Amino acid sequence: MRARIVVLLAALLAAGAACRSPAPVLVRVDMPGVSPFPAGSFTEIIVTNFRNETPLPDVDAGLEMQTTLAADLHHAFRGTVSLRPLPAAAPPPSFWRAAGAGRDRAVFLTGSVRLASQVRKAVKDRNVPVDSPFKIAGRVLIERRRWTLFVDLVVISGESGEVLYSKSFREDRDYIELDKPADFAFSDLSSGFRTRLFSVLFGTPTIEERALLRR
Repeated sequence: MRARIVVLLAALLAAGAACRSPAPVLVRVDMPGVSPFPAGSFTEIIVTNFRNETPLPDVDAGLEMQTTLAADLHHAFRGTVSLRPLPAAAPPPSFWRAAGAGRDRAVFLTGSVRLASQVRKAVKDRNVPVDSPFKIAGRVLIERRRWTLFVDLVVISGESGEVLYSKSFREDRDYIELDKPADFAFSDLSSGFRTRLFSVLFGTPTIEERALLRR
């Protein structure tokens, strides 16, 4: 009788395993970039500091965005890359026309940026010491700090002073270290933003993750 019960349990476990869907497989895929700007639309890119309404004491995201963007553009763009400070008040089109006067097919990269973080909690299965205060029926409460970078980008014509393109970007990253410095997080997040931005400006391909479902 006991042998029959063991065989029956084994059969039920095998049937359950067969019915369970296999975990998806993550693959990295090269995605072609699509740019709204025809080739040769601009020969100079002027980068301003980005407006930052909620600055953090550890990092000036608006100024750092200008610096890192210009540095990467020097490598990715064959034309001229220049810097210009952004006025305190929102400038009118006449400001951009005056700043772009005498420049051949120049565009301005400008906008606003915000870097923020929050501690997120989750309950996950994990082997923890028996006397752990977070031991909950074989599960553990973990904390992670999520840093988020918000960028509202605007591309402005140096000839007309009008907006040629605008888009909002968001980058998120979770860290196990709750005291992860803001400047370190900004470096990680702004790198992902620049990759997506260059795909827009120059049509460069991006590498994205896709989940393949197995049968």
